[in-house]
Amino acid sequence: MFCPLCNNVNTEVFQEVNSKLYYKCYNCDLIFLDKAHYLNQEEEKKRYNFHQNSLENQGYIDFLSQLINPLKEFLKPTFQGLDFGCGPNSVLAQLMNQYGFSCDFYDPYFFPKLVKNKTYNFITATECFEHFFEPKKEIELLISLLKPNSYLGIMTELLADESNFKNWYYIKDPSHVCFYSLKSFEFLCKKYGFKMLYTDKKRVVILIYQGV
Repeated sequence: MFCPLCNNVNTEVFQEVNSKLYYKCYNCDLIFLDKAHYLNQEEEKKRYNFHQNSLENQGYIDFLSQLINPLKEFLKPTFQGLDFGCGPNSVLAQLMNQYGFSCDFYDPYFFPKLVKNKTYNFITATECFEHFFEPKKEIELLISLLKPNSYLGIMTELLADESNFKNWYYIKDPSHVCFYSLKSFEFLCKKYGFKMLYTDKKRVVILIYQGV
């Protein structure tokens, strides 16, 4: 089984949970679900439509602030950003606009058009890395949208305890297919020319793209 993040063949069955097979890559430390269990596009979009996130939802704003607050420390008022994978409501982009940063938004299901040939000083990807069927392809798309020395802010729950994987709430969402550790992001840094600037070691990682 090829790893969808690094294309390595050095993968093994990691665990079977509720009749679903999960594999582990020993090159980039990614754990990923067997493709046989992926949702189709209609099922996936239907699940995303259940997300009722808005500027009136203070709990969701507090959640996004885990990324926004440390990311703001690296940004300048002239910077332009992109909320990548924003879902049906572009709450993070609206919050960044309120903080004085111009921020576009994109989602393959709900806002599928990117501004042609436009690149950004920062990109946020909140709760979408775990949904990537082809993370290598998606990360290379993100890189193509970044200016040199620009920032990539990521939120995805990091796997810290493999021994409790079968009970981890994060795998219970059927649209979650890829699971990362800090080692996975260290691999990305070496592979693609990022440098890790910040992590809370739980779900937030901020990288700067320096090129390869």
